[in-house]
Amino acid sequence: MAEKEDIVLEESEDNLNKERLDESLGDFKGQEGQAPEDEEFLSLSEESSSENSDTGFNFTRESAPEDTPPPTDEEVKDKEQFIPWYKDRKFISLVGASTFLICILVFTLFYLIFSEGNIKPDIIASKPVEQPDIVPDESYKYNHDMSKIDEMIQKANALYFRGEIDQALRIYKQVAIYNESLSNYNLGVSQMNEGKLNEAFESFKKAIASGENQSVSAINAAVCALKLGDKEKFKYYIDLAEVYLSKEGKSKLYNYYLALIDYYKGYYPEALQMFQQVNIEPYIDTAKYLSAKIYAKMDFDAKAVQQLNTQGNFESSLSLGLLYARMGEYDKAKTFLNTAMKIERDFNQSLAALTLVDIKTGDYQNMLTRLQNIYKNNDENKYKVLGTYKIKTRLNKNLFDISIAQNNFSKDILKKTKNQFDLLFYYAPYQVFDSKQASLYIEKANIVDFIDDGANSKNYLTISKTLSSTNIKIANVINHALNQQLRLANEEFQNLLNSYPEHSILQYNLALTYAQMQNYELAYKYFSSSYHLNPKNYLAGVFAMLCGKLSDLDTTKLYNEILENMSADTNSNTMQKSMLFLANSDYVSMLPYLDESNKKETPLSLIFEAIIAKNNNLNNQVDVKIAKLRSELPQDIVANILYFNSLNSNFNIKEYAQNAQIHFKNLKIDYRNVFGGPNIARELYVSLMHISGLLNLERNKFKELMNTSKFKSEGVIQTLAYLDIFAQQYQESYALYNVLIDDLKIKDSRTLFLAAVAAIGANNPNSAIALLQLSKFSDKNNKESKAALGLLYQEVQNYEAAMSQYKTLPNDFKSEFFTFDIKD
Repeated sequence: MAEKEDIVLEESEDNLNKERLDESLGDFKGQEGQAPEDEEFLSLSEESSSENSDTGFNFTRESAPEDTPPPTDEEVKDKEQFIPWYKDRKFISLVGASTFLICILVFTLFYLIFSEGNIKPDIIASKPVEQPDIVPDESYKYNHDMSKIDEMIQKANALYFRGEIDQALRIYKQVAIYNESLSNYNLGVSQMNEGKLNEAFESFKKAIASGENQSVSAINAAVCALKLGDKEKFKYYIDLAEVYLSKEGKSKLYNYYLALIDYYKGYYPEALQMFQQVNIEPYIDTAKYLSAKIYAKMDFDAKAVQQLNTQGNFESSLSLGLLYARMGEYDKAKTFLNTAMKIERDFNQSLAALTLVDIKTGDYQNMLTRLQNIYKNNDENKYKVLGTYKIKTRLNKNLFDISIAQNNFSKDILKKTKNQFDLLFYYAPYQVFDSKQASLYIEKANIVDFIDDGANSKNYLTISKTLSSTNIKIANVINHALNQQLRLANEEFQNLLNSYPEHSILQYNLALTYAQMQNYELAYKYFSSSYHLNPKNYLAGVFAMLCGKLSDLDTTKLYNEILENMSADTNSNTMQKSMLFLANSDYVSMLPYLDESNKKETPLSLIFEAIIAKNNNLNNQVDVKIAKLRSELPQDIVANILYFNSLNSNFNIKEYAQNAQIHFKNLKIDYRNVFGGPNIARELYVSLMHISGLLNLERNKFKELMNTSKFKSEGVIQTLAYLDIFAQQYQESYALYNVLIDDLKIKDSRTLFLAAVAAIGANNPNSAIALLQLSKFSDKNNKESKAALGLLYQEVQNYEAAMSQYKTLPNDFKSEFFTFDIKD
């Protein structure tokens, strides 16, 4: 699916038995011709097998006598001693021999006409151009050979009657040799069609030895040797075909013969040039088809597609499906592969290719449903489908190559649902029992924007002393969260919750740290617990809905419960009710909140209004709300990124990147949220620096910070490790993540996953599998970890484990970091 990331099927000329593509050419009958010294024609039986594609030719050719020279004195004397034909035993024997040879020829020709000769497809690794059976060309008339031979015999008889005995004998001999060569050649083609390759090889050797049809017989002998796996004989006979090619100099198909020899010898540009000069029916389509194979081998996929689409003799749905998959045009690939599945010969391979395309495009459930319908409960065969092609897991180039990243960069940050929800979590306030008391313990400006009195907080702790001391403890932990120590805050909220497990506010705060760390499964758990402990804590209920949506959970029951409680509560918050509509993708129902007067404006309300305007295509209002958010938080990194984006989203990506360099180079903003705050701050910042070309400059800045004692923290290391991934410094990144995990004991799901990303970049797949398992254990709904694990298990051919990962992924999920190539 997308970069052009392919499904990539490479070839190896040294491996005759590798399977990636099903190719075969059947019987293809052409025109016939005249004597070796005159024009020649042939009919083909092409049997080609992918990587070392092999083609056989079933041809018939006949010769005409040369111009008759004047008789010699000796011939005149012989004429004077003319013996009547019915008394000449030599003549009678020659006629009898000719008649016998004609009978053999008739039998051979009738055998070729009425035998079907379907060729079982060969399976050899190749570029994606399969070769289906070719229907015999109806224009081929076998009686043409018979009439030509009959004409030659009549001419020889006439010469004999005139007394030109030597001339007659020469023609009789030529007919006999030609018939023998023709019989051996056609017998060889028949044996090839029956799969008797050793016998066919011997027949072609005899045809070569007879002195007729030598070049094409040698090509067919090479074909047999290739299919038998004898590379030395293949090389010998394809070279021999080239030696004998000079005898075909007058043939209209000389260029075609030469193209085939070049094709087999691997001289692809030369073969292409010759194929382009083929203009004789019915060989034009075959030349286009073989040209498509060459273009595919040379990775000119678009040209291969064009050649296949302009020929009509070959069923090429499988080839087109594979080529479109390599080109990243997955919708077209699926169309052709679905067609190819209806062809029995191509069923297995097209199914395997379609399965890979579904994995590329993230259509996991569609893939599983198809396999289930085909194999029912036969899981073993279902797993074997994954083994048809061997894959190599790699990182997605779209993320790391700056030019690709620019082409794929979305300047519309608010377009993605995940970004919308993450921004709401970023600007959401923490809850306390007493905001005035808590503010004394929190070292942050604009504290009123980021803490809020929990709904009916005094109902939880009736003893004022306990209430006050707990509020102070909560305030101290919130201080860590708001001062770029989010993971520390998360750990301390967990400890505090052990002492007060029934407190809605503590559950809410812990959930918010998980949501900002993008562990949506645990965030859902604690938000929903907070809401059920206090059904009037609507913000907890709404955020539970958002996390449930990001975790693909069924939130219907929770939605109805919250909506019912809000409807019965005359004092319910209209913003929170509108957020509930957002969770249910009911964008129109949110619009009244934009027009509400006398509402309190906070960072959360401003970003929410921008999201409402975005989802209802009110782009001018989006820009207004973002500008106001930035004026309220002039040093906030996320607000500044959103503001820059709103000012520059109409520029092309090159201008956008250049403006980013100017805008952020000397901007005075608080970068601490990047390395210690919510994950979205780091992600937006690194993405923008990457496409603007400032990545290395920022890396150096964080390296200096890491080397100073004041800023030497896990947050700085975390940010530098993340920057290193995008700078493709995988070994350095992997080493830094090891410090975080092993020394600093940072083992949240996101950190473990990013360490696995660095491990794959550093070519350490075994460590990546272990890290991804830990990441999935920490967050059972981490789809990125599941998708990556599925690919890595498939790579090491543990297909059952791969399938178990794919089963847990929804349709339309595409990994941001991981993809795969087809192994050679």
